[in-house]
Formats: sequence, structure tokens, C-alpha cells
Amino acid sequence: MTFLSCLRLPALLAPLLQNLALSVAAQADDGAPLDRDDECSASSSSGDCALSALQRRGSLKSASLEAGGEAPAADTGSSGGVDRRTGEWNTPTDGPLKILFVGNSFSYGPPPADRKDQMSLNNLPRFFKFVAESLGQKVIQEEDTIGGCTLFMHRPSQNPEACHDGERCQPVNLPRVNGSNMCTVPAGIHLRKTFSPCPQRLMREDYGAWDVIVLQDQSYLPTVQKAREKMFYPAIREFAEVADRLESHARRHRPLVALYMTWAYLNGNPGHRLGHGAKGCWPVGSPRDLAYDSVGEWSSKVRSVACQGYSLAMGAASGLKHGGDVVVPAGLAWQAARGSPEIPGRCKEDIDLEYDFEPPLSNLKLPLRASDSKYVRWRSSEEAIGLYRDKGQHYHSKYCEGMAHCHVDHHASQVGMYLNALVFYATLFKKSPIGASWPDGLVSVDGMVLPKVDKADAIAMQHIAHDVVMSNMDTWWKSTGKAQNPCAAGNC
Repeated sequence: MTFLSCLRLPALLAPLLQNLALSVAAQADDGAPLDRDDECSASSSSGDCALSALQRRGSLKSASLEAGGEAPAADTGSSGGVDRRTGEWNTPTDGPLKILFVGNSFSYGPPPADRKDQMSLNNLPRFFKFVAESLGQKVIQEEDTIGGCTLFMHRPSQNPEACHDGERCQPVNLPRVNGSNMCTVPAGIHLRKTFSPCPQRLMREDYGAWDVIVLQDQSYLPTVQKAREKMFYPAIREFAEVADRLESHARRHRPLVALYMTWAYLNGNPGHRLGHGAKGCWPVGSPRDLAYDSVGEWSSKVRSVACQGYSLAMGAASGLKHGGDVVVPAGLAWQAARGSPEIPGRCKEDIDLEYDFEPPLSNLKLPLRASDSKYVRWRSSEEAIGLYRDKGQHYHSKYCEGMAHCHVDHHASQVGMYLNALVFYATLFKKSPIGASWPDGLVSVDGMVLPKVDKADAIAMQHIAHDVVMSNMDTWWKSTGKAQNPCAAGNC
């Protein structure tokens, strides 16, 4: 497949592109306009194409500089990230954790219908920052999110800096990403005001080197075998390649690539049907066609909460074999919060057959369970409604399947998103989230007020996140050397 264009450097920098290892010293700061882009050849490495965009980031003014802000400090050996020599993951000891979330609405978090300010979202990056900082760890968070879209369309090679070709890319001018940021996304993608799309944030690194890059794909894509092979895995590999090569001669650490495991819908996949996907977001084939080309009958693998949850967990975890460093098991925590419904044997067998290697998560006894049943407050479908976003009484939900007084969709409620944030904290910091604060409906994080979470729900979610993550830490990490053993430090 032909990749979107990589751009030529200004004349000042062009000769240096021949030697990527020396490019850091050659970053321009004159703001000179870039020439029209040249297309990367089909034989080019996607990482090379993306890296040539990286080498130019110094010639562009960041949004903060455009607004008169201070230039971000250079990375001088931050202790955060994956050590290139040992492969060990280190959380920062000399500053905030810098984390970039790449994904869609399961990351940016649309609010319930009755929230007065519809731009105050159930936002995972801010929930995570709130949880982490309540437990003593500073965080700088950013996001690159496009609702309904695939991770494949966020790839660096698809989103070069300063793209001016209207047939290839479109500028972004939205409430959350102002036009002055000079962000672009591939042409043909419909953008809404709640999105925060800026794939260029990956390489601009406005706050210094990222410690963590979180990758989240479309909500059912990991359950479709051919979609994983043609879109999910290539996207992870490209992000991982770029992360590994970011100024490798100058930085001891590289960013951690974290795979965000999402959750099953209220009653599994509604109607067990697949559509054509969001416009512009599925460039290699529709979900329906990709499912048709996959092993077995897709609908049989998502027909219930237990089946869909298992399929999503397996799909996300399989990304560890394609460049991911760690999988963040939010989806399995949702299953535990719902009472850990048993996985039907036939469904499990059909899903396992999709993998030509030892199935991921095979060392776990699934489903995972809470250690104390009193924290499982969402067992029935009627109770589980509380984990999902309420769209209001006039919303005719396809997710409820005849349930009375059910008006939710597949997005997380504030309770569900708080659980996700707790799982992220426990996985990345290898510490128990028990004792974290919960939002009271008034607290503002990076200019956005977080919705209220009730105390009893918050405490229950903390214990569920603890039980799911802490007892199985080595499973979530591709290398146990990176995870170490949190229990040895008394964190279990």
C-alpha cells in the first residue's frame, strides 16, 4: 500500500536527511515554509517515512510558541521510558510522566446527554492524570483522538507535518484543536467538535520526549482477525518502530508502547452485525468484508458479553507480539466488575483458532474475578447499565435488546472511565490504585471539569482494578524484566 506523503525539508536541512543519525543537530528554528510533499515509495519503510517527518519538527513552531509560550525543555536523559540497553521500563523520578493517548471516543470519552457542558468529557487522559496525581505522581497528558476511527489512520506515515495536499489531508480547526496548531488528518474523515485530532503531536514532543504512547483501536476491530492482520498489527509496528528510533543516538530511553484493551458492549455486539465503518477510517476494507475473510463465523465470537470480552482481550494482548510493550487490561477489569461471566467453551475455542501461536493470555484462568464479591456492583445487565453512557430517554438504544428504561450506548460512563484510569495507573506504575481520589463533579483537570463519581462506586472500582492488575502483572508485559515484581515491593 502506498503511504501518504513525506515532506521535503527546506534547503537548509535537506542534505542532512541522508544521515538520520545526525538530524537532531540540524533541526531548524527559522519557521521557513516547507516545500510541497513528495510521495513515499511503496517500497519505503513506513518508519523511515515517518522519521523523515520527525527530522523536520524543529523547523515548525509548536502551538505554544505560536501563542508566545516558552519552548519545551530538551530531553537530557530523563529517567522515564524504556531503557534501550536493558529493556527495563522506568517511571520518571525527575519529573512528570509524559503520556500521549492515540485513539478514538473510547479515549476522549463523550459525556452523558444530561451534562450541561458537552465539552466537559468523560476524558480518560484527564481521569488518568487525576488518579495518578492524587497518588503522588505528576502527569503531562495529551491526546490524538478521532471518534469512530481506526488506529491505522493515526500512523505517522499517514500524517506528515505541513501537508498541503487537499486530496491527501485536511486541516483541523476544532474547539479542542485550534487551527493555529497546524494539525492535519487524512482527507475524507468526518470531524466533530469533541474530537482532539493531531497525529503530529507524536513527533512534535512539545513537552520533551514522551514516556508512554497509548494505542487504542476502534472498539470491535480487535475481534476481527483480518482487521487485526491488515490494520491493527501494522499500526502497532509502525508506532513501535518510530518510538524505538526517535533520536536513538541521543536518548537513553524510548517511549513505552502501551496497548489499551477496551470493553465489551452491554449485551455483546448488538445484532452481531458489522457495517462499513466510519467514513475514511477503514482504508483497506470494510469491517464486514474483513470479517467475511476471517477464520470462522465472526458473529459467533461476539454474541455475548463473555465472548466479546474474551475476543477483545485476546486481540489486544496479541499486539504484544507486534511491537507493544504492555497491554492495559481495562476490558478484563470491566468483566470482573460485571461478575466475571463464564466464557462459553465453543466461543473460546473458535477465538483461540484465530491465532497460529500460543494464544495470548493462555497463562491466565479467565475470567478474572474480584477477591471480594462485595465490590461487584454491576452483575446483571440492569446493574451494568451504570458502566455505560446514558444518552437520554429519547435515545433508542440498539445495545439494550429490549431492556426497559435502558438508554445507554457502548461508551463508558464516568464510573467506567474511572475504572479505566485506575487500571492504567496500576499497570504503568505497578502500584495499587487503592486510596486514589475520585472526582466530585467540581474538580478541573487541564481546563476540563470531570464528572462526579460516587464514593462507593469509586472504592469498588479501586479494588477491582487492584485485583485484576496486581496479581497478574507479568502477563500484561511483553518482558517480565520490564514489569519486575510489584508484590516484592509490598504493593499487592
